[in-house]
Amino acid sequence: MIVLESERMLFRPHEAADLEAFCAMEQDPDVRRYVGGAPRTREVAEERFWNRIMQRVDDRLAMWACVLKSNGDYIGRCGLYANVQGDERIPGEAVLGYYLRRDFWGQGLATEAARAFVTFGFEELKLNRIVSTVQEGNEPSLHILKKLGFVVTDYEQGTRSFYKFELKAPVTQKISAGEAS
Repeated sequence: MIVLESERMLFRPHEAADLEAFCAMEQDPDVRRYVGGAPRTREVAEERFWNRIMQRVDDRLAMWACVLKSNGDYIGRCGLYANVQGDERIPGEAVLGYYLRRDFWGQGLATEAARAFVTFGFEELKLNRIVSTVQEGNEPSLHILKKLGFVVTDYEQGTRSFYKFELKAPVTQKISAGEAS
């Protein structure tokens, strides 16, 4: 089942065959630097894959497997997932995430994936707002969000500091026949 596609990628549920590439990403210190801060062990990565990543999704809000159309290679995970405050899901909102293998950085794939999910979120899921959080120093991700129109709403300083972003659904204006001339 394909959830979404972009020019160069397909986004689908994770499959058992994705395990090796997923674990390699989770163990890569460069990939994990701004997502969790430290690499995961193989055992922790496998447990996460089987107990969280492979869970069934009913509402299309998830981090989906990201595969290249050209050869089917698993290159990461991208998507929108529920925005939760405390124990409550915030209606009409989702969080944007993208997480790619290091050998696919710098090719515009994260921007392409993020753009596809923003469009999907607003047009298909009818979201009101999409949010994202980026660790300070992660310049490529900061650039992607700004390029897509996200704005900084908060800055959380600590051992690891984060920028919080939002993008509100576009307002469509109806022009009456008389105004169109």
